[in-house]
Amino acid sequence: MATINKRGNTFQIVVSLGLDVNGKKIRKTTTYKPPEGTTPKKAEKLAAEYAAEFERKCKGMTSLNENMRFSEMAEWFIENYAKNELKEITAYNYESQIKNHLLPELGNIKLKDFTPAKITAFFKTREYAPATCRKVYVILQSVFARAVEQGFIKETPCTKAVILPKAKQAKEKKPFLDEHQAKELLSMVSDYSQFNTIIKVLLYTGMRSGECLGLRWQDIDFDNRTIHIENTLTDVGGKHWLQPPKTKTSNRYIGLSDTLAEIFREQKKHQDEKADKLGKSNKHPEMVFTTESGNYVDRSFINTQFRKFVKGTSFDFATLHTLRHCNATLLINSGIDLKIVSELLGHSDVSTTANVYADVLESSKARVADLISLKLQ
Repeated sequence: MATINKRGNTFQIVVSLGLDVNGKKIRKTTTYKPPEGTTPKKAEKLAAEYAAEFERKCKGMTSLNENMRFSEMAEWFIENYAKNELKEITAYNYESQIKNHLLPELGNIKLKDFTPAKITAFFKTREYAPATCRKVYVILQSVFARAVEQGFIKETPCTKAVILPKAKQAKEKKPFLDEHQAKELLSMVSDYSQFNTIIKVLLYTGMRSGECLGLRWQDIDFDNRTIHIENTLTDVGGKHWLQPPKTKTSNRYIGLSDTLAEIFREQKKHQDEKADKLGKSNKHPEMVFTTESGNYVDRSFINTQFRKFVKGTSFDFATLHTLRHCNATLLINSGIDLKIVSELLGHSDVSTTANVYADVLESSKARVADLISLKLQ
């Protein structure tokens, strides 16, 4: 309820609207001066009516601070939402994107001053790739959605009226490794090294690199010939930890072939030798792949190693993720049901697999048609 204080011939009216993001009380203040000649009793009545109307207007605005700047909202978003509701790696990426892309230009703007046109203009003047614009805009949408939920603003400016830069014509897709190329690559990593073993495991299983580096020995069942993928190795700012994989369906079992079993046995032999040398200083004896000091293997380091490895070869277009695509392509071209391929890859649904490998599926259909023609001749 509004507080009314008489000061001479006027009345000071104060409406309390709770606390802001920093825990400070938010108050709205106004002054009411009754008409000349009004009796004291009538003046008090008019002041009370004015105060009630003023309070309704205040609470019809924002319940908190409508003048909050975007930098304050972003800080609230990171500390109260991102770090509590999102995965740690996602929260880290959101914070980085906000600090690098949004705060420099938008940080000092008040929330009430944002409009779809202002956001359109912001992205139009950025020298970002269209894909980057979309990623940053998703984060901006999330920030404003939380602002609406918390009552900082009435409605989000991130509406359909916002116009983002259109993607340029898609570049020609980099080719997948075919069966011949896959065999050639395997011949290049035939000798033992932990790096070579990682490449072979990725190619034979189609795992994501984080899933491969997150394997523990307990995940490999040599007796029942299965590999349980229930972790992915995450690294943020030099800090590493295991967490559940990308989606629920990414927690899965895949088969362990004789060839793959021998690859893991050879890796276990070398890991045991490493463990003997390190003794109690071995930080992660449970892991299939570790550094020489027994710590987690950094994914970016393996990426860099692979880029150097393929540089100047016929595979210089390839990345670690290309090995996953190669595995899927070989399965599809071998006639394996798309649903099974999807499950082995840990995709959320079959449509994801169908979209990613549309070109491969089309060529596979053509081969099936040719096969039917040959059978009926």
